Amino acid sequence: MAPDGLHGRFQLAKDIAQEASAFLLSHESMRLSTRTKAENDYVTEADGTVERMIREAISKAFPSDSVYGEEFGGETGSRRRWIIDPIDGTVNFMASFPDYTVSIAYEDEEGLAFGVVAVPRQHEVFCAFRGEGAFLNDSPIHTDESEDTSRTLALLVPPHRHHEMLDGYIVRMRRFYEIISDVRSIGSAALSLCYVACGRASMYYETALHIYDCAAGIVIVREAGGMVTLLSDDEDWMDIAASSAAAHRKMLETIDG
Repeated sequence: MAPDGLHGRFQLAKDIAQEASAFLLSHESMRLSTRTKAENDYVTEADGTVERMIREAISKAFPSDSVYGEEFGGETGSRRRWIIDPIDGTVNFMASFPDYTVSIAYEDEEGLAFGVVAVPRQHEVFCAFRGEGAFLNDSPIHTDESEDTSRTLALLVPPHRHHEMLDGYIVRMRRFYEIISDVRSIGSAALSLCYVACGRASMYYETALHIYDCAAGIVIVREAGGMVTLLSDDEDWMDIAASSAAAHRKMLETIDG
């Protein structure tokens, strides 16, 4: 695909993310209309509405493009597709907790090409284009490359949809406390990755994710100088470890025990 084509899509993704953010901020009452998809997995009226908005914008600008989204599925095997999560952090949105995002990525034959993560309540937009760095509201960002992680935060997310995995997770979580200061769980994979990218946390670990949860954030971490290891290559069941480059080996050793 010609670079101009990718950059055009990147600009569209940024525009769509801003429009979706504005819509969510003005329609937060939609959080009250919910249904259950699976155990401890919910969807609001806004999730479907925003995904349709994103799909319509893509279809209008690039009608031949494939789209894979959380709410309406789509292309799972294509290597030239959009990957979207209309609201990453739906439970946060439902609870009027501010840490929810709009996540949009694009993948081609070379891998993930760009990612955009908008945070409506914080008025922040994280983005990255392959080979061109990562940005927060147009300012360059970089991971925190401190060798000493004992004063840093780790974002560790318990397996809230798979409680049978909790005991093993707690064992790994205890090991993390030996190398960091404290932990947080903010309820959005996309935002967690962005917080690693801009140095607000040094590490992020979560299990049982889908590709739409983390595709955009992966690009942003890597372009910010960080490292991401996917501990499974199944895009419907991914364990993810993301950190600064300086902390990555230590992080993987902590997970492995």
